[in-house]
Amino acid sequence: MTSEVPDEVRALHDDCVVMDLHCDVLLNETLLGYDPRRRHRNRVPGSPWLFHADIPRLQAGGVTAVAMGLVVNPLRRRSAVRATFDGLRQMAAWQRKAPEQVLLADVADDIETAHASNRIALFGGLEGAHGLNGRLDVLQQMRERGLRYVGLAHFSRNRACAPAFGWRSSRAAGLTDHGRELVDELNRLRIMVDLAHVNRPGFLEAARRSNAPVIVSHTGVSGVYPKWRNIDDEQLRAVAETGGVACIIFAPTYLGGRPRVDSAGIVAHIRHVIDAVGEDHVGLGSDLDGFIVPPRDMPDISFLPVLTWRLLEAGLSEGAIRKCLGGNMLRVFREVCG
Repeated sequence: MTSEVPDEVRALHDDCVVMDLHCDVLLNETLLGYDPRRRHRNRVPGSPWLFHADIPRLQAGGVTAVAMGLVVNPLRRRSAVRATFDGLRQMAAWQRKAPEQVLLADVADDIETAHASNRIALFGGLEGAHGLNGRLDVLQQMRERGLRYVGLAHFSRNRACAPAFGWRSSRAAGLTDHGRELVDELNRLRIMVDLAHVNRPGFLEAARRSNAPVIVSHTGVSGVYPKWRNIDDEQLRAVAETGGVACIIFAPTYLGGRPRVDSAGIVAHIRHVIDAVGEDHVGLGSDLDGFIVPPRDMPDISFLPVLTWRLLEAGLSEGAIRKCLGGNMLRVFREVCG
């Protein structure tokens, strides 16, 4: 399919800063001994859930920067902080293994450097505050090791808030006192606040409380497809009012509910965000390698130029496409992280 993308579309795609705000490729390394320097294919018979990304395919997909999802087992509280640091060390090892292809993004200028030098900028995104085990004192050290956003919740309630779905989820509970302190500390340390997976009351409260742009690292929108995981227009407005960005997930489960949804589903969600709050508040958060089934015409990250083609076909301007692919998130990264 990528071979069918017109040359002028590929040229536009490659000229854009492209940022994926959530990729779980580190799970492949942890669970399957994955070597990120090799181009992989799925070796699990019949399973499309894994093997979506590696360094060669990130490069083939024209990806400038990617947030590496840091996933921590919520049942192992005593080792949660260590596990988060382990994930950051694992991410840093990519740069040691492939210094000509990878760099760590400390500030926004590093992402622009990666784009100019055809490298991939990496930064960490913690999926759920349970990975801190209530400890705000470790955030500065984590930031120094590449942590650039903290998701307040994943699939379990933690000391900060409740998830929209999962263990001890809630439709009513807002942030806890600790959750409010966490948002304040993330603002102070210039780490992005991520509201993916957070229940609606906690989501809205965190957006109101933050004095910096917030993000939703991987989400669909309920205006296109109602789903517990997707956010509504009031939530979109709350993100936009901070200057933040909602990043659209690639999982058909949240795009349209049918397993064979293609990239048109991603386009529909992007267009809804633009219609609801404008083109300055939408980005990409694939969730590839996060045990999702990718769109049928984008089976791995190397097929990302297909999305640029579809956005052009849908009538989006070149300027809007540049913002969507990464320009908006680069702005937020610069404003929040430096």
